[in-house]
Amino acid sequence: MAKKKASAQAPPTDPDPPGSSLIICRNKHWRYISSFHGPWLQLPPEILDSLAHQNYTMPAPRLVDPAVFYDVVKIRKAVDEAAQDSVRASTGLSNTAMSGRMDYFGAGGGPGSQLSKERIFKIRQKAVKLLAKAFTLDEVAASVATMQATSTVEDVGNHVLKREPNSTDAKYVHFFHEKIPSRAMEKYTPLDPLNEIISSLPMEQQAPPLRTRALVQIFKQQWEGAAVDLTQALRITEELRRMHKPDQQQLELASTMRDEQDHWNRSHRDWRSVPQLKEEDQPKSLEMQLLFNRAGVYLTIACQSVHAALDGLKEYQEAQAKGETNGVDSKAQDVRLDARKKVKTYAKRALKDYAAFLSHFDYTPGLPFEITNEIMRRVYDLANGNKTQTPLPKNRLVELNDSDDDVTLDEDSPTTPSSSAVIKHQKPRPEPFERGEDGWPRFPSPKIYPSSALFAEKPPPDLPPFPSEKTTLAMQNNESINEAFGSREAVTYHPLLTDALHSLLLAHALLQTSPTELLRHAHNAARLARIADGYPIFQAARSPARADWIEVLRRANNWLGLSVPWQKLCAPAPLPEAAGGWAKENGAGSLAKKAQQKKEETPEQKRERIKQESIIDALSDDRVVDEDSFQKAVRARERRAMEDEQGISGPLKDRDSGSECSEKNGSESTPAPKRWAQGEDGREYPISTDRAEAIARWIKEAPLSMGGKKKRTTRKKRPAVSAKGVNGVADGVGELTVEDQDEGPD
Repeated sequence: MAKKKASAQAPPTDPDPPGSSLIICRNKHWRYISSFHGPWLQLPPEILDSLAHQNYTMPAPRLVDPAVFYDVVKIRKAVDEAAQDSVRASTGLSNTAMSGRMDYFGAGGGPGSQLSKERIFKIRQKAVKLLAKAFTLDEVAASVATMQATSTVEDVGNHVLKREPNSTDAKYVHFFHEKIPSRAMEKYTPLDPLNEIISSLPMEQQAPPLRTRALVQIFKQQWEGAAVDLTQALRITEELRRMHKPDQQQLELASTMRDEQDHWNRSHRDWRSVPQLKEEDQPKSLEMQLLFNRAGVYLTIACQSVHAALDGLKEYQEAQAKGETNGVDSKAQDVRLDARKKVKTYAKRALKDYAAFLSHFDYTPGLPFEITNEIMRRVYDLANGNKTQTPLPKNRLVELNDSDDDVTLDEDSPTTPSSSAVIKHQKPRPEPFERGEDGWPRFPSPKIYPSSALFAEKPPPDLPPFPSEKTTLAMQNNESINEAFGSREAVTYHPLLTDALHSLLLAHALLQTSPTELLRHAHNAARLARIADGYPIFQAARSPARADWIEVLRRANNWLGLSVPWQKLCAPAPLPEAAGGWAKENGAGSLAKKAQQKKEETPEQKRERIKQESIIDALSDDRVVDEDSFQKAVRARERRAMEDEQGISGPLKDRDSGSECSEKNGSESTPAPKRWAQGEDGREYPISTDRAEAIARWIKEAPLSMGGKKKRTTRKKRPAVSAKGVNGVADGVGELTVEDQDEGPD
């Protein structure tokens, strides 16, 4: 009783002391996790493997990047097998006991089915090797896969380390699965474990842990160190590819395989006839990961120098015009010039890496109109039971109206030509395709370009117009867009493609690309974003760069002159809605109905819709940690959405659009709304990111030239690694800094 009384009199402990939070695995904090969600996590491995092979054997552009597809297949198999092994080890039962088999007399496995401690350790060792392989291939995809697996995989690395503390694979796996406080990765993630892993591995195996260390440094905002690690990893991958460059015999074998594959395609053989690729011959996505992450690091470094390049610039220019500058002002101007040089230099490096990343993915403008029209006509005939291959009259009215020379009069007809007396000269017109012996057309292969070609100085000449006048008018009026038969564009999908496209536009904005040129790049980025589809493997991903680009357009008053909102430009291309029932009923027609319903909604319904959308958007905000921050996030988004609905902050109107509003309202003379301004209420919870604010400020305030002298710098000669092999890379990396490659300030 005394103990109970004493405990009752003791002061109550705080159940949630300051600083405590949810304890979760470190890999759940990884960036771009939402990009790798999709059905590949639930599909049976056999079907997933078959889809990867079918995707690889299809003609370019493939639906999904083969390197990413093969990597997620291997990750899925490794994680599934490791999950089964970890469950076996945690239960201590053999496969026979776990499967519920019974002996001849109907009894279970008995005591003999229990695993020994040594056997349990061996099973966990195997699971650790499988998980380490998965994280080596792609740590983001592996993190998503392990989240979907059983919780026993989170402890398997720690169990192995207790008995084998020097196991590199166990250290690597445990690094991802170590429990840390939520949203505190930069504080509770030391670099020492990764340093030990990298130093214990041979040079040719150091690229994946270098990538991991670079991503951790990004969390810690150690941008220069992250750039060095990613550059070193890229040099290792380049050297390995150079060492494993196929000799002449392998090139001949590859050429023979391509010829056989073309023969299979021409003879309409099934994709199952193509032999499976061996695992060592399958493409890998490591180089693309490194390029994408290094480009993001360079873009962040460029954005961080924006404020240093612009702070005090206006005052200095005014003082310089009056001749009132002194030595202190000159030194401050030198600092601004150096910061401006940093912005341009790192933005140019980011642009180069994003272009190299995009060059891995194929794009086709599609077949010409005549070909697609013939295909759809054939499909329509088959769908309606017309299986004959007799040619149907095509474009008869167009042919009659081509020229008057094609029309003659019958000798017995009256002088006034009539419809029955018109005789058409049968001029042989070449068809847009050849026909086979069976009467079916042999369609030509569409032209294939790398996606980066759309952002070159001279884009491909056969790009279909986008957005056309018809599509622009339809987008402005919230109508359905029917452009099914003009062209069938396609692009190879990658989970990070959308973010790379918008990041490339942000880099162009920092480079002060002319608005006309940047508008062309923006249209091509929207062109690719709207046709990029990872179904049935990946879901549509959230893109931080897309959100920043939309915010930049908003804050910079749509300096490019977009005629329709960016969200509509990037909206997925609708299904074709054509005559004859060629399209599905739930295609563009249903989109038009939804747009019509949105037009007819009442003010109460509009407020409710905006509220629901704001709640969903706020739930995905990483800064929402409690009820107070959630309410602020919702209110800020509701206020922003209402401004967009009223045309106050939408990037569509000119700066003097207030006069247009007053004209539409007739006699009501309302003052022009204050646009592009963040009010006091908006500051309580900023929606915009620091990157978007910096780029928008750069667009509005940075002059095209600051009068600085360009310094010609001698580039350091890269160390020759071919003579020493992979081990020679370390000598050059030791002297590497992110300042090695320099350009002029402008």
